[in-house]
Amino acid sequence: MKLTRVSLKNWRNFRELNVDIHNRLFVVGANASGKSNFLDALRFIGEIARRGGGMTSALDTRGGMKNVRNLNARNFNRGQVTFELHLQDDSHDWIYRLSLHQEKNGLHRPLVAEEAVYKDKNELLLRPNSDDMDDPELLTQTHLEQIAANKSFRQLADFFSSIEYFHLSPQALRETAHGASTSDAFGRGFLAEINSVPEQTRNAWLGRIQAALTAAVPEFESLKLQVDRSGNPHLVAGYRHWRKEAAHQQETEFSDGTLRLIGLLWAVISKSSSSGLLLLEEPELSLNSGIVRVLPTLFARAQRGKSMQIAMSTHSPDLLDDEGVDPAEVLALRVGREGTTGTLISEIESVHAELAAGLPLSDVVDALINPHGLDGLISVAS
Repeated sequence: MKLTRVSLKNWRNFRELNVDIHNRLFVVGANASGKSNFLDALRFIGEIARRGGGMTSALDTRGGMKNVRNLNARNFNRGQVTFELHLQDDSHDWIYRLSLHQEKNGLHRPLVAEEAVYKDKNELLLRPNSDDMDDPELLTQTHLEQIAANKSFRQLADFFSSIEYFHLSPQALRETAHGASTSDAFGRGFLAEINSVPEQTRNAWLGRIQAALTAAVPEFESLKLQVDRSGNPHLVAGYRHWRKEAAHQQETEFSDGTLRLIGLLWAVISKSSSSGLLLLEEPELSLNSGIVRVLPTLFARAQRGKSMQIAMSTHSPDLLDDEGVDPAEVLALRVGREGTTGTLISEIESVHAELAAGLPLSDVVDALINPHGLDGLISVAS
């Protein structure tokens, strides 16, 4: 199954956004334009569907409806936050739509204003339904998160629950290297996650990462997982030096770039084994430009023959200027008076001439999204 279109209304920066998605999506925009918020919309749906998650929990971790609803929401879409996702599998077209609003009286809880599922234009679900009318408490949960209720569209629930977001923080990993047991998107529990993979698979994946690091990191020689006497897993790397035997370091001594590269490679390899959607936040962070330039090829090879999709935010010209990146894969976010709008570069008529002339894609993007008149920023040092 693959995601083919995302529509948002009143989600954070976005009053309204509609974008087609292919195998890859590069999300570009100025600071605070909503790149992370776009990825978070997909992550949010994933958290609703995930076991142990749910709508209320996903909203609570974001500070509630007041923090995710666009500031102009009252004047648009009846004040509701709406997600509409279009998907395709081998033989069917799917649509999942979810609208949320806040309870007007009482506890001001988030409620389902609408939840609908269509398969090949056939309606499988439309809420509120008669059960919801008889018991309004049911609207505090989506059917997406309920196994007993999503049988007819379990494929969607499984796809959404498999969405993975990864943005490893080297500092978070170092701080929790001893005793962390739960994984999250920022690296806490990352070592425990590696250790939880069956040994044969884990060693195969680490072997592939070791080969990549040998090419990318000076004097790098080996990578393995070791468990200390307290039962805590550690990554151990060997580096060549003047002595015959390699010098060894644990993950707390790795550079930020090495940690982020290991995390990125692990995320790509593990996701390519299970397919689905991988969300990456600025994968170029802490990496030198030579490594960044090969990331699009790395992603393409990982996706080859798989139903794997990757959506990522980026500021990197080195990513965008890869000859394999198509303007139809680049979503440009631009801030206006009513919030952020987003358009695929291929659909912006004003840049067609520049693209036809072979101007680097990063230059086209730069002219579209970067703020002008930054002399005021420089003046702070005067």
